[in-house]
This record gives sequence, C-alpha cells and structure tokens, in this order.
Amino acid sequence: MGNKEKHSIPPTDMTIDQKKTVIKKGFCFFLIFVLFSCSEQKPNVLFVIVDDLRPLDSAITPNIDLLAQKGIRFTNAYSQYANCSPSRQSIFYGLSPVRGSRGGNLNQYLKNNPQVSMPNHFKQNGYQTASLGKVYHGSKDDRKAWNYFHDIPFEKGFHPWESYGSIKNQQIKDESDRPAIEMVEEPLSKYNDYMISLEALEMIEKFKEDPFFMVVGFRKPHLPFAAPKQFWDLYQRDQFEPSKYNKAPFKGDSIVYQWSELSSYKPYKNSYKTENYRQNKVTEDQSSELIHGYHACVSYIDFLVGLLLKKLAALDLDKKTIVVFTSDHGFHLGEQQIWGKHSNYKLSTHVPLILYDPKLRTNKKTREGFVELLDLYPTLSELVGLNKPKMVDGKSLIPLINNPKALNYSAAFSMYQSFQKDLSIKDLKAYAVHSSNHTYIEWWDPKIKKIVQQELYELKNGFEEINIFEEKSSEGIVQEFSEKINHYNSRFNLQ
Repeated sequence: MGNKEKHSIPPTDMTIDQKKTVIKKGFCFFLIFVLFSCSEQKPNVLFVIVDDLRPLDSAITPNIDLLAQKGIRFTNAYSQYANCSPSRQSIFYGLSPVRGSRGGNLNQYLKNNPQVSMPNHFKQNGYQTASLGKVYHGSKDDRKAWNYFHDIPFEKGFHPWESYGSIKNQQIKDESDRPAIEMVEEPLSKYNDYMISLEALEMIEKFKEDPFFMVVGFRKPHLPFAAPKQFWDLYQRDQFEPSKYNKAPFKGDSIVYQWSELSSYKPYKNSYKTENYRQNKVTEDQSSELIHGYHACVSYIDFLVGLLLKKLAALDLDKKTIVVFTSDHGFHLGEQQIWGKHSNYKLSTHVPLILYDPKLRTNKKTREGFVELLDLYPTLSELVGLNKPKMVDGKSLIPLINNPKALNYSAAFSMYQSFQKDLSIKDLKAYAVHSSNHTYIEWWDPKIKKIVQQELYELKNGFEEINIFEEKSSEGIVQEFSEKINHYNSRFNLQ
C-alpha cells in the first residue's frame, strides 16, 4: 500500500524536463477535454419564417424588437422571388430560382441535379430536425430531411386557403365568399398558427438534450387578415390612412397588374380583373380596415414568436440556440395600387431578417449591406461549424457579421414570372437589380431570347414611381445594371 502511494505521487526532486513532461501531458488532457466538451455542445437552430411580412416599423412587436436588439438586423435583405413556393425552395436549398422552370420551381432542376437541403445537411451532421407549419408550401419538400414533420391544417384535410383563417373562416366552403378580414371573439386555439406554436414548444422540450434544427412556419400575416380580436384592439382604426403612393408607376409594365391577390376575397372579388385594372377599387375606409387587419396579424405573430423565445429561456436554451427570423417575401398595402406581392418592386421583395447567435458580441446591431435569403444556408452551416454545402448559390454572411462595413453584394437580385393567360406572353421572366437608390427590371422572353421591356426607377421616396428608362441621363446606370443581370444569369447558362 505504501509503495503504491509513493509511485502515485511524482517525486519532489523531479528534473526540469520531467516537470515539463508532466505539465505538457496535463495540458494535453485538458485540451482533449475542452475539445470533446465543445464538440458535444453544438448550437441549436430555431428558424422562424412568416408569410408576406414586409419590414414594418409601425406594428407593435415587442418580442421581435427584443430579438433584433439582442441579435443582428439586416436592413437590406431581399427575397429571390415574391411568391411563397419558389422563395422557400430557394432558401432551404440555397439555390437561385433562376435555375428553376416556370414560376421559379426547382423541382425539375433538383431531379436532374440532386442537392442536399439545409435541414438534411444538419440532419446528416447529428441534428434532430423538425418542420412545423408552413415551410416549403407546395414545392418539393425534402421529407427525408426531417425527423419530425407536421403541418396541422393539411393533416386535418383543410383546403390550403382555408388554413389561413380561424375556424369561422374555414367554415366558408365557397371560395367566392371568403372574407378578406376576420375579427371575432374566438380563443387562440381556433387559430392554426397558435396550434403550430404549441407543437413547436413541445418539440423544443423534446429535443432539449440534443442539438436541433427546427423550422417553424407561420402563415400570417398572409390574407385573409384573420387574427384574434385582442390583437386588433392594440390599434385604433383611425391611425391607419391609405398610402399616399397609391398610383401605379408611370410608364411601368402592366403585367404585374393583371391579377391581384386581394381580388380572391370578398368584397374585392374580381375587382382588378377589369379593363381599367389601374383604377384603385379599394375605398379609403376599406384601405384603413385592411391595413388595420395586417397590423393585427403582425402583432399576433409577434406574440407567437414571444412564446418560442420564452420557452428557450425557460429551458436555458437561449444561450445555445441560434434564432433566425424572416419572411418569404414582402407585401404591398395599396402602395402602387397593389394589394399583394407578385412583382419585382421593392415592397414585394424587401424582407425583415434578424439573426441572433448567443456567441456573437457586437455593439453595432444593424447591417446595411445587401443580402439575399439564399445566403442563410451557408451562413448557418458556418456558424455551427459544419462544412460548407457542396453547391449553393448564396454567400456566407459571416464577413458582414464580423465587419459591419463589409459588402457581400453591391446590389440584390430577384426574379418574377408573368401570370398572364395569354400564351404569347405567359412565360415572360423579369430579372431585377435592387440597389440603395434604384430598381432596375428586365422582362425577358425566353422564346425569342430577347429583352422585351425595361424599367428603371429612382427610389426617391422608397417606391418605384416613374420609369425613367428612356431618359438620356439613365443610359449609364441602365448599362451598369444590365451587365449585372447578364453576369448573374451567365452563372446559370441563361444567355
């Protein structure tokens, strides 16, 4: 016993080299322990994506505001396509919708060029993955990427449009009778987004011991503007006035006005499908009501986001969970005579984007450099220490995160495809460049491989008001932006 004790304690008269050896071994064991501990503590990712949300400072959103204060807010973030399905596919595959077929759909491209989606990338690297609510929406969903998949409305057999309202709204089976707004005294449990949030809380609890990648997709503030009355009551109707910029852009292209999302709802059914489509069929009182409803839906979503953030804090997961908050595209509230998206205008493509990483320490909370939503795939991969995906079109935002003055892009790109029923023009594609001061759009006919319409707008009030493409003074900037589009499309062999 005594000999064993002697040999277990290093002799006090060790040489310097012996002492160095002992110290080196101890340091190595410590380093191995630290590295092992770090490898066991992969950060979680909570990705919250909402529908039709534009950057909106006029809404009451204390929870989203708090997230922005703690994280980083990208003030010039753009969607690649102002329509749900192609935008979401682009985000979760990190691929430009330019690669897709009609309407930006990537299904055929993915069939011929298999890609690892963002959730599958995380799953293959040891993450529990969950899809809750509206995530892909009709486009090819990478079901094998999810350990857990649930979209309550569709499992109940609801029509996709019915799933956006409350139970009362869902009971209206004739689409022509769907109201554009709904403010009723109903419990939160009658609303699909709330039920999705409850399920998300359960999944956070379930995955709390494992690293998770969870996407929570809320349908609001998408039409119809249906939200519990308590969120309508946060606002006074008379505080909402119709936009002063409610005229269609002068000399703009009429294609974006051939269909209005609002025209699918009472009392606006077919209101835009007339010869005088540029005439605003929405009265001032109706505009105020619609804008009020949109704000109520935004505050409702903020409440649900708050539930998720409070759950993370209660489980002490807020210290090891990256949170992303964004929208699939923007939305017009009567500006430029548009009630919807489906264009390349700024309000259709400009989106809120907040990224919170508990490890990031920075005093400057905003980034003004241009970013695109397809940048999120490589960014999140890098933040959690995963290898860069083999093939993505986006760029990691880490350089911009680390240096507020860095520029990922000099401008952002988006595209849109005509909904025209006229077979001669239904396949027109519009490619756009968004800079700080301008929006430039080219309408491309793939059949004749020519540009058939061009638009250039100076954003004096933040809106596209007058198409100045034909002005002599615009030649230089038209050439510059057209070259940017050519360079962008050349990556996809679209010349």
